[in-house]
Amino acid sequence: MFPLQSLSLLMSPNQSRAIRLFLLLVALLSLSLPGVRAKETEPNFLIIAIDDLNDYVGCLDGHPNASTPNLDRLANMGTLFTNAHCVSPVCNSSRTAIWTGLRPTTTGIHSNPVGWFREKPGVGKVVTLSQAMLANGYASYGYGKLYHQVRSSEGEWLRSQAYFYGPLQDPKVNFNAGWTLTDWGVPPNGVRASHDAEIAQRTIGALQDSHDRPVFIGCGFYRPHTPMYAEQEWFDLHALDGVRLPRGAVEGDTEDLVYFGKRERRPQDVEAPGLWTHDWVEANGNWQEIVQAYLASTSAMDHELGRVLDALLESTLCDNTYVICFSDHGYHLGEKRHWGKATLWEMATRVPFIIMGPGIPKGVVCNKPVELLSIYPTVMDYAGSTPPHDLDGRSLRPLLEDANADWDHPAWTTFVDHHALKTERWRYIRYASGEEELYDTKNDPHELTNLALGLADKPAIVETLNTMRNQLDGFLESKP
Repeated sequence: MFPLQSLSLLMSPNQSRAIRLFLLLVALLSLSLPGVRAKETEPNFLIIAIDDLNDYVGCLDGHPNASTPNLDRLANMGTLFTNAHCVSPVCNSSRTAIWTGLRPTTTGIHSNPVGWFREKPGVGKVVTLSQAMLANGYASYGYGKLYHQVRSSEGEWLRSQAYFYGPLQDPKVNFNAGWTLTDWGVPPNGVRASHDAEIAQRTIGALQDSHDRPVFIGCGFYRPHTPMYAEQEWFDLHALDGVRLPRGAVEGDTEDLVYFGKRERRPQDVEAPGLWTHDWVEANGNWQEIVQAYLASTSAMDHELGRVLDALLESTLCDNTYVICFSDHGYHLGEKRHWGKATLWEMATRVPFIIMGPGIPKGVVCNKPVELLSIYPTVMDYAGSTPPHDLDGRSLRPLLEDANADWDHPAWTTFVDHHALKTERWRYIRYASGEEELYDTKNDPHELTNLALGLADKPAIVETLNTMRNQLDGFLESKP
């Protein structure tokens, strides 16, 4: 930058005393300007949120047909957390936790129907991450779906634009399952598949702008959230006859379930169906088609993410920007006969989570259990800022500096009044009824065998259960 160039010129013996004094004054003046100093010393942040993306990602090897070259590229540029989990397996509570740094057990925002956190006593005035960055001298821009609601808090963004996922240009585009949120396919001519291209373009504009201070940019993509619309080229990429059904969808897998396996996701209505039920999908022969649409929607989103990543790499911000990319929660496509999210199994809680930036080693894979709740404290840590309130999560900086660092912190996911803990090896679920599930995900990655049943001759399993019971009890007792 100019101040450093001026200082180097000062040292030249060929310069006259007057010129050197002039250059000294220019350099000191430039260094005193807040915007210039910030660009030299303060990091930038690009937060990329994806909606409803599970592990059907190339670098996570969740589905043999997955094609996500840009997510894979981003993973090679930083740290990929392979055991990352959402704080809650639905949009509203997950995103509220990310932006406030507070768990559902703290805010009371534990599901979608509970509403907007700004309207809740006790948490309505909480300082969100983007507000904290504004207060620390950042320019804060947000585009797309960052919150569940199509709004943001007053004073959060200097510039923003939110979009709703549907209907798009034609509210009558319901040409498959009969309702917008359960629709899929290539939209008719004149109907765009999603707003993701526009969200990407606005984010690119923010990256290319001139800035007099560091920037904090939120980019929220909608796909692969339903309706699973994508252009024909992405369906062609995943030809139907080659699409495999989910690896974890095994006949009889629901026999040892104690809660979610005993009920339908939502009642199915012929006139206006809710989310798909497995019986409906099988009866109509649409399983393969919907998986294809999910893969196509994911690849379409990945393409737009690639455009944003290219713009960052070509910008003046590239060497001093942290990128944090994640999905708000996972998604079932028939595993355990379930469709959608809102469960405490691996497919609904495990998410892609990648962080890259200055000083972070490239191409690192970390298998420690981590939570999206760590985004707020991690940004504060790398920004050198003090959080405006006590945060429920912890910074991931120790793992970003050493993926094998000691980390005895299970990931805790909450849905309404049900809870799950995830360690490197185990998943423990306790429902409000007191019923439990336990899975050895190291040896049983698809969670096919609930080890919490028939414990009479399983002393080692009882010991593991007791350990995780005590951990969850301790977490719950520590919350208000």
